[in-house]
Amino acid sequence: MKRFVLLYILYMLIAFVLIDYKPLHDLLRLDAFYTAVVVELSRHLIELIGISVRADGAFLHLSKSIMEVKFGCNGLEAILLYSAAVLAYPASWKARLAGIVIGSLFLQLFNLLRIALLAWVLEYHPSIFPIMHEYITQSIMIAIAFVVFLVYLQNVTRHARTQKRA
Repeated sequence: MKRFVLLYILYMLIAFVLIDYKPLHDLLRLDAFYTAVVVELSRHLIELIGISVRADGAFLHLSKSIMEVKFGCNGLEAILLYSAAVLAYPASWKARLAGIVIGSLFLQLFNLLRIALLAWVLEYHPSIFPIMHEYITQSIMIAIAFVVFLVYLQNVTRHARTQKRA
């Protein structure tokens, strides 16, 4: 357990240095590219729920307002938290890679739904947008990342038990 916690902290530090350390951030611009893709995918989903929207970089231009998708709102933070936990847990590299890919896809899908929900709230119920954005949907996103990690642990543990019996 101690090894897991230390590795988790190390992987989190590495991830956030890559994203937040200004010289590396300015050089790599990983979150800007990632955010632009998330905004474009969100635009399609928002249009599916009947809201007129235009995407422009990190911005979603709705008919009544503008949403900016920043780090923490683009889903990357939850994916980094989850991926660090997967990397820190003792499992085969194949299992870790599969866990990161599948879990990240699931987390990002949920995040796209979260952004669409927030666009709907901003468009039709703007007075509750701050509480939905800051507290409710953000807390749900972190909880879902934790649940996805628990599912990963269950699958890795079950696979390890099956391997020992064989």
